[in-house]
Amino acid sequence: MMTATSAYELLESAYNELDFSQGDLVSSKVSLSEITLEEWIEKGDWLELAKQVEAEKVFFVNNNPVIIFAKCDTQEDEKVRQIFNKIWCMARPSYLFLAKEGELAIYDLTKPPARNIEDWKKNNRPLEVAQNILEVTSKLYQYRREQIESGKLFEDERFETSNQRADQSLIKDLKTVRLALIRGGLSENKRKYAHALIGRSIFIRYLEDRGILTQEYFEAIAQNNATWKALLNAPDDQLNMETEAKQHYIKILSDKSFTYALFNRLSQDFNGDMFPSDEQEAESVEQQHLSLLQEFLQGNIDQQKKLFFWAYKFDIIPISLISSIYEEFYHESNTENIDNGTHYTPSSLVEFVLSKVLTSDCLTTHPRILDPCCGSGIFLVEAFRRIVRHRVYQNQRQRLSWQELREILKNQIAGIEINSEAIRITAFSLYLALLNYQEPPDILLQIKQGQKLPFLIYQPNGLSEDNHFNNLVCDNAFQEFSNSEDVILSRNFSSQCADVVVGNPPWGSPKTTDRKSTQELNIALQWCQERDYPVGDKERSQAFIWRVFDFLKDNGWSALVVSTGIFFKTHDKSKEFRQKWLNSVLLKEVVNFAHVRDIFFKSGNKNQSSASISPFASIIFQKVNQTELTLKDQVVTYWSAKKTAMIKNVQAVILSVMDRRGIRQSELFYNDSLWKIYYWGNHQDAGLIQGITLAPALKELHDPNNSGQGFTTGSAYSAPQWLSKYQNLPIPKFQRYSSIQKDWFTSSPKKVHRIANESLFYGERLLIKHGISQASRKKGEIIARLESENFSFTNSVNCIKLHDAEEWKYKIILGTLWSSLSRYYFFLTSSKWGIWHDGIYKDEYLSLPIIFPKDQGIREKVINIVEQLQNWNPIKYSVKHPEGKTPEQIKAELTELEYQLDEAIFDVYDLTIAERDLIRDMCDVGIEFYYNHINSKAVKPVESYPQQNQGLLNDINKNRQTQKGLEGYLQAFLDIWNRELEPDGEFSWQIIRPQFQGLENPMLAVIFSTQEYGEKPQPVSQSDQKQWIEIIDQLARQENGLLVPYNSHQIYLDGLVRSVSDTEIIIIKRNERRFWTRSMAREDAEATMLQIINLQESQEMS
Repeated sequence: MMTATSAYELLESAYNELDFSQGDLVSSKVSLSEITLEEWIEKGDWLELAKQVEAEKVFFVNNNPVIIFAKCDTQEDEKVRQIFNKIWCMARPSYLFLAKEGELAIYDLTKPPARNIEDWKKNNRPLEVAQNILEVTSKLYQYRREQIESGKLFEDERFETSNQRADQSLIKDLKTVRLALIRGGLSENKRKYAHALIGRSIFIRYLEDRGILTQEYFEAIAQNNATWKALLNAPDDQLNMETEAKQHYIKILSDKSFTYALFNRLSQDFNGDMFPSDEQEAESVEQQHLSLLQEFLQGNIDQQKKLFFWAYKFDIIPISLISSIYEEFYHESNTENIDNGTHYTPSSLVEFVLSKVLTSDCLTTHPRILDPCCGSGIFLVEAFRRIVRHRVYQNQRQRLSWQELREILKNQIAGIEINSEAIRITAFSLYLALLNYQEPPDILLQIKQGQKLPFLIYQPNGLSEDNHFNNLVCDNAFQEFSNSEDVILSRNFSSQCADVVVGNPPWGSPKTTDRKSTQELNIALQWCQERDYPVGDKERSQAFIWRVFDFLKDNGWSALVVSTGIFFKTHDKSKEFRQKWLNSVLLKEVVNFAHVRDIFFKSGNKNQSSASISPFASIIFQKVNQTELTLKDQVVTYWSAKKTAMIKNVQAVILSVMDRRGIRQSELFYNDSLWKIYYWGNHQDAGLIQGITLAPALKELHDPNNSGQGFTTGSAYSAPQWLSKYQNLPIPKFQRYSSIQKDWFTSSPKKVHRIANESLFYGERLLIKHGISQASRKKGEIIARLESENFSFTNSVNCIKLHDAEEWKYKIILGTLWSSLSRYYFFLTSSKWGIWHDGIYKDEYLSLPIIFPKDQGIREKVINIVEQLQNWNPIKYSVKHPEGKTPEQIKAELTELEYQLDEAIFDVYDLTIAERDLIRDMCDVGIEFYYNHINSKAVKPVESYPQQNQGLLNDINKNRQTQKGLEGYLQAFLDIWNRELEPDGEFSWQIIRPQFQGLENPMLAVIFSTQEYGEKPQPVSQSDQKQWIEIIDQLARQENGLLVPYNSHQIYLDGLVRSVSDTEIIIIKRNERRFWTRSMAREDAEATMLQIINLQESQEMS
């Protein structure tokens, strides 16, 4: 009989056979000698948490814990259930690899916990099981490191994670509780009491689970009260709760007087900021509310909605999550004040942003960190935790003393928040963080010695003694604290008071109906105006950037989450803002999150799509002295986060180097259109746009007096009598091709909000829809028509009339608008399309460069195709029309016509082959990826063409319209590089598509090798998988710096390697179509050319 494989052997096999050991795999018991200070700052708390839940190791992707490895020392299912439930409470990881003797099982941590063994057996089946070392390789290969790091695993629908991770579940459950309490009578001005009850309950459950509040503590409160004692000694609820769950507080909720006696005692023992006394609350809260809370905590209510309060272990749930939860439901409960100061920011985004400024070098200087709109305090909590991790590492991983923790909180953490309820939660959050770094016996000793938590919230004319830190201020951040008579405010919150300023200030401008927010904004705008700081479009992000600039000391750093409007808004004042800001700071990094915004922020209205969520970015900048500011050499790292299955499922910031650009700050200063161009494009696109715009703009050709938008619908004014003589064309009937049908028209309205110039509704004119069509064959089409018939339209349509009204000129412009050229131009330059509310403003349409062909043949070709499309009305095949065409034939004919139009317009603009590819790749791949993201063809694997895996340029299909797979990429790359070896040499190519157990590797490699011209390449006998391993080993051994910032361990994360030697060029990228286009081939060729120049220079120097 064979001996069962031990749990240890199974885990070791997973580490090695699934290649995790070559990635970011860290032991929960890691020693300081095995981990750097930087790694500990990023991962230390996760590793401590893993150690607490008795996990063995953690596998990280970009500092996010994705997989937990753990052992179970028995075969009992009950023990396995308990381990799963405990690790589920970590909230961030996606998978659990759990080993016991003779079995390694993989569990999905985004699935809910099991309440009992029956539930476990029914619903928590493992995703996969291996019973020995051989099966680890043969059965678990889909979970190999490269499948995880590249995000390939998450693209498979079978592995799509559910939305029941502990953090998501806890937020949902707390919203359910809050709603029940409000419906139970704690509504309107009593809503704050519902929030107070929930906040206290979280805190008490945390103290119970940590072992700080014990049986003795509660008995001391009960003392001689027989009823209270009987409650405490009542049997535990075994049916609804875990056996080890602490149930003292749940029992106490049965008695209102006992509950408030507990609140008062906690207020005495801890601090008044935590449990402020409010006599009105005790009168408003009734026993029914406490009983409701009790039932929720037991999880035995609302059978329709599964609640998991019984499963939450508050000593395990990450402290940053606990501190951010309140903000989530507070924000939701104030939808009428949604423009106010509080914004829920996911902890993964906060960690990412702070990692950019609170580095080990920065933390060594003991910086004072300010959040001027701190909401519920999540930025300050994570800043505090980073400081503590830094100190703990330097302290040889020993806990900091109570006094050291207090000193950090007092001297390095500060916040301003306009909302009084939110700032109390900031204090609450910081208390939790403070207590989390202390052992329960130490906390109990402090209670006995009367050492309370410090008062954090500033009180006017308050105390400045040791226990009053006054580092949280409830006020408008634009109050001029420098002028305050109170020395605490003038000293701690005046200009140049902080080394680092962080946060997520309010975005956009408030609605006109929101008086309170409008008043607050007016204070901000007044503050900026007095200091000559320009703010455009009443954009609060711009105003807050100036306030942050003022708070910063010279050479101080800021990390903010802001509206992308600071980069894209076109108002003159917004342009002035960018000019002055970029001339005042060194901008280090920008991450544009517009494409992924709905992953990190949810719409307050469940009926709204991601389009309703404001696009945002993170910015990192340094305030520098004007005399030191030199923009010439400063390079801004500009990332554009793209929506992939990995980001969606892990819900963390995971960026690909393929989406990184480096742009000189001086270029951005002089040309702010680059912000939009580089969002989806690169320097080649910037060059092409610059070249195109040398032509005259449509603005120079149009008649401004007879151009504009149609009427605005509404009931404010009676429409003029003349409007009734024009039939109205509804927007849904406004389409690109074919004639308008008579029955499409409706009567013009009798009431309007704004009327238009009558001349827009008659005569020859170009009509262009403001919105970008998503319902057409190709998502993202510009809808334009040339009309001479009289009819009216709404302001969703722009009318353009020309000074020189020759019909052929109108048709050339219409052809240009229909072409891929204008689609490309506007996608990369318009301020809204691709950001949110896809549309193009009239002034942006007028910026389109127009060229009228001098060549009569080209002119007639364009006009001929335009007229065919204007009259496009193919007869569909049917019984009545057997001569008609099938949908496939119609589609093919239309595609061919549009291709011919593109070619004709490209001829008009005299574009090169490379420029035509750049446009087509953006339209066919980039725009398609923007709209379809995870389901896009752009992220699908490259088709297997050419079918042989090696050859020369002559072996590739040269017909550009029929090229597939890598054929276009290989041709474009070799067309450039072969010129370098002419006439005697050329490059051969070889494609390596590694597979493991029939599963395609997420990467694709192409090797270009020098050889004599015309020689057939030597056939390769090794398998692709073996060659792949050899390439990785070869790259890992290289020490010439050519892979910087990449290394072989980072290949799957970075998704890009370009390696150059004297005889070989190796390109490795993710096997996604968007990375293997003709344009990408030219970018790779250009990059490798630069590398070979650098290599030659370094060889000459040595």
